[in-house]
Amino acid sequence: MSEILIINGSARLNGDTQKFLSKLLEGVEHTQINLIEHYFLPYNYDNKYPEEDRFETFGKEILYHKHLIFATPVYWYSMSGRMKNLFDRLTDWVTLNKEVGRNLKGKTMNLMAVGTDANLPDGFTTPFYMTANYLEMNFKGSVYFNANEKITDDELLEIRKSFFSFMAE
Repeated sequence: MSEILIINGSARLNGDTQKFLSKLLEGVEHTQINLIEHYFLPYNYDNKYPEEDRFETFGKEILYHKHLIFATPVYWYSMSGRMKNLFDRLTDWVTLNKEVGRNLKGKTMNLMAVGTDANLPDGFTTPFYMTANYLEMNFKGSVYFNANEKITDDELLEIRKSFFSFMAE
């Protein structure tokens, strides 16, 4: 099993987010989960979910990996709705299943975002960084790809060196 888990929050399996993930991860051993392929409901305060909700099964996959890379398109200046549901459901792990949540401590977290603006919107990384801090994970940074811009091989090489520097630690 690979040490790196990619969690893709895109609504399209073969959209821009996947295109840039493929470039970034070429030759890098990893496991990928596409949130669109997993059914779980948004968080609710009653903590009652129907039997078909698969958050716990899906979520436990996170625990088998040392490095987590969250990949999301930029939707309305924020992470995708699917990604937000995942982050909200982590609440279950700090309230109901604390032993599971504690197992996130020490893991690394990176963010890869894809959009069409020149730059990542202000504050976009805040939920990722703050969630990592709260769960005692190590936020190692982010990379943003503008889907309207071509990226050269040399630029990609530099991005990869910086983005995957956490593996050398």
